[in-house]
Order: sequence, then structure tokens, then C-alpha cells
Amino acid sequence: SYKAYPAKLASLDLDSAIAPLENNPFNACKSNLRLLEYGACGYPVIASDVKPYQGGLPVTLVKNRLKDWVDAIRAHTRDLDAAAAAGDRLKAQVEREWMLEGAHVQHWLDAWMPS
Repeated sequence: SYKAYPAKLASLDLDSAIAPLENNPFNACKSNLRLLEYGACGYPVIASDVKPYQGGLPVTLVKNRLKDWVDAIRAHTRDLDAAAAAGDRLKAQVEREWMLEGAHVQHWLDAWMPS
């Protein structure tokens, strides 16, 4: 169930996560939620170099070509310590800039519940 999803994702203990996304108008309107979910778990991410994922999070962005994906996945698996450090950087940025707490909560309340 969707309620079990966060705990299940966190329990996977992934060395790397991938976030492929086809470059098309529909996907251009999506968010970076997948990167935030992986980042909250501390997973290093390889993602398609498409608009929703180009927001400055420390992930490996690749063109949607087989060679680029294979090269990026091999690089992550060749140096698991570097991949883990990338996951730690992503987690720190997600916690610092994307969690709904403190001032971030008020920004959301102001946006969704204007007075």
C-alpha cells in the first residue's frame, strides 16, 4: 500500500537508485519527488537529464542514451564509497532545503491556504 511505501523504500538499503524519465511534454511537467524520496533515504541517484530533475540536487544526470546510462551505473558500482558520499550529500541537501518544518511549513501554508 502507499502507506507502506516510505518504510519499504528506506528498508531497501540501495547502493544506487535510478530515476529514468523520458523527455516529453508530459514528463516535463512532473516534479523532482522521486529524487527527494531517494535523497531522504541517502541513496545516490542516477537520473535522466530532464527538466524536473535539473533543479540543482547533487545527483548524476545522464542523457537518455544507453551508453550514458551504462557508464553512469558502472561508475557508481566501481566506487561504492564515492557513491555513498554522493548519497550523503543528497540527503543533507534534502534535509536542509526540502523538509516541511520550521519556516518551510509556513511557506506551504501561505501558498495553499492564503488568508
